[in-house]
Amino acid sequence: MIVKTGFFAFFKPLALVAALAAASGVHGAGTSKGGAVQDPWAFNLTLYMWFPGVNGNISAGPLSESFDLSFIDIADKMSSFPMAFNGRLEAHYERLGFYLDGNYMGMDFEPRFDRVSKGSSIDLGIMDYGVSYRLFGSPASGNVAHWEEARSNILDIYAGGRTIWLGTQVDSKNNGTASANTSSTAPVIGGRIVAEFLPKWFLLLDGNVGGFGADNVNFTGAALGAVGYRTTLFGVPSSVEAGYKALNVDVEKGGAAADVTMNGPFIGLTGFW
Repeated sequence: MIVKTGFFAFFKPLALVAALAAASGVHGAGTSKGGAVQDPWAFNLTLYMWFPGVNGNISAGPLSESFDLSFIDIADKMSSFPMAFNGRLEAHYERLGFYLDGNYMGMDFEPRFDRVSKGSSIDLGIMDYGVSYRLFGSPASGNVAHWEEARSNILDIYAGGRTIWLGTQVDSKNNGTASANTSSTAPVIGGRIVAEFLPKWFLLLDGNVGGFGADNVNFTGAALGAVGYRTTLFGVPSSVEAGYKALNVDVEKGGAAADVTMNGPFIGLTGFW
């Protein structure tokens, strides 16, 4: 599989910021034994694996293909295993938050399967970023400082942008090969709920919509539901999450177009500082 290096250039800042947060975040949410004022800053970093199926259609120039595949189908009908990177970084100052969430998936489909005459490929990079505000629940720094204690439910609302990098290639038996690459940025609004239902167990729900025609993004939306368990790993407050995630992108720009929905299970690990 040929991976577009342009996508990776946008994920390097995510890795750098994550490393800095991990290095400096240990000072972010602590309180001294003498009862000093609690630092209002807190950070958390999530790394997760996502196993989505894909359905929809892609086009490059005059050529287009449609598909409807589960993750098992994808693993069986790819010329190489799907390459994916997924991570989320959050920084909180009292009730105000900042987030950066990156996803990348590269898929090269084998020739002559289902309705594809010779083969096709799609490289899709998604970067979400924006500002959140906690309408209900304790500030993030308080939750980290009192990790083992009972806590209230949380409701955050957020607004930001979603940048979509899209590369498509379609190989036709009779019409040759066409490829296209483009990028678009559109506004996104959403909300996130964390509901505690057992001492260390919680439910996470997150949903957002965006696009609204901005920069040729007709629509984009995402939904996530997960169950998490709160623990401590190597002295760092942590949680493990498992659930289901869906993402839709409908964009048409610069000769490349995709109306694609990816949905499937995921598992993640989050560290808090």
